[in-house]
Amino acid sequence: MNNSDMPDLTDKVGQLFMIGVRSEILSDEEKEFINSYNIGFIILFSRNISSAEQLKKLTSSIHRAGETPPMIFIDQEGGPIVRLGEMGSTLISHMGLAATGKIKNARKAGQIIGEELNILGIDGVFAPVLDVNTTGDNPVIGIRAFSDDPLIVAKFGSAFFKGLKKSRIVACGKHFPGHGHTFKDSHLEIPESNIDMKFLSEVNLPPFQKLINAGIDSIMTAHVLFPAISKEIATFSPCITKDILRNDLGFSGVLFSDCLEMDAVKKNYSSEQIIEKVIDTSLDVVSVSHSIVLQKELVELFRKKINDNKKYRDRVDESLQRIEKLKKKIKTVKDANVPVLRRNRKKEKKIAIESITLLKNDLNIVPIRKKGTLLVLDMKKNIHTANLSGEKIRSETEKIFGDLFRRIKYIQIKKDSESLNEHTDKIVGSDYVLLLNHSINGNMNVKELSLTEHILELRKDLILVFAGSPYPVKKFKNAGTIILTYGSRNVQLEALISILSGEAKPKGILPVSISRQFPFGSYA
Repeated sequence: MNNSDMPDLTDKVGQLFMIGVRSEILSDEEKEFINSYNIGFIILFSRNISSAEQLKKLTSSIHRAGETPPMIFIDQEGGPIVRLGEMGSTLISHMGLAATGKIKNARKAGQIIGEELNILGIDGVFAPVLDVNTTGDNPVIGIRAFSDDPLIVAKFGSAFFKGLKKSRIVACGKHFPGHGHTFKDSHLEIPESNIDMKFLSEVNLPPFQKLINAGIDSIMTAHVLFPAISKEIATFSPCITKDILRNDLGFSGVLFSDCLEMDAVKKNYSSEQIIEKVIDTSLDVVSVSHSIVLQKELVELFRKKINDNKKYRDRVDESLQRIEKLKKKIKTVKDANVPVLRRNRKKEKKIAIESITLLKNDLNIVPIRKKGTLLVLDMKKNIHTANLSGEKIRSETEKIFGDLFRRIKYIQIKKDSESLNEHTDKIVGSDYVLLLNHSINGNMNVKELSLTEHILELRKDLILVFAGSPYPVKKFKNAGTIILTYGSRNVQLEALISILSGEAKPKGILPVSISRQFPFGSYA
């Protein structure tokens, strides 16, 4: 490359950036930034969405911006991570899909999600999740993973990818080389995984290898440190991004970073260091989801580096070729019609019903009599990755149960301040008592554990429902009735009620191994 090529290449640096926008329309500042710097990718969040019609207008305006139209991505995994919320098809979590035991359900889920994104004008989705969740105390993956078995993750992940591909949506597998064996959340700090290369090769990599062999177009990195493998977090590691992913696994597609505004990066690297690290790796797209100030700063730094060093110019050219190849595959629907969402509600519920796992039914309580009084105790749980049991979920939970069980009583328990004493009479006097637990990992806090044990003392026949992670069941070996839903989206709560009422029979199996009492494949 000669010096005459440099200005043209500098103008294309923006193609290597994915940015987030602040609201439901592009601001003048964002339009100017996208146009001036030729930004290559846009990521959408819940803050950008209020209706299908509004979202279609937003994606259309984004596609009209820039010299090369930006490609639009979104996190729409199914289950807990769905930026469209209940407006679109939520399906169920990846772990729930594996609990059905039917690979075709993963393909259907990917296709349903993909079809909706396509008509909304969205080009790609950060899914499937290919992490193998090998620790129950993982605070950020959990039910987002299909299983703790790499073969199960590979099979179901491949099927989900095929569904997305059939609906003409670009898939992005994540989080390479695996976020499943961690005890910290990279949104907050750098997680360390103490696995060695043998474990990585045998457990973490097979799902990624299968998807690469199947032709997946893009992969996202993890901000995880693997000390036995590299001195840098995976996102900034030449060993992991070049040697392992590109050379060993043969991946030739587009490599995205996870968001560089996550605290794992933001608190440990300067802007200058970020760009230098990116250049040294095999990353193609730098993701900056929130701050336009940081977005502009990093783009300018990248442009400056190109002017100063030929090595950087050659490196950018490599990424540009991969990005251009990807963008040629975009085939999203560009019509002006207002999109109609949630057309596959019956299919969603069928899949959800097949996922519900009746793990224990020692007292033969399930199914229960509709004529009885049902007391639902909803254990409030606020978490930073996805609000599974906040006020919105609360009201929907109460309504969903109330639609079927007319004699329902509903109490949301605030563990940090509320005593059960005032509810003892209701707990003792109700025909059936159901406790909803929304923990996202197996490490229940002391108050949550104590509260559950107290309720079990009052009601030996308590119906204990884990509407989040299945791993806490290991703490309640003596509970007589345990049900797993692998999430608390509306369709999963409706499926739970179908099982409770006897309208459907439970068919789900435990897709992870929790303990000797609850091994892989368990069900009542």
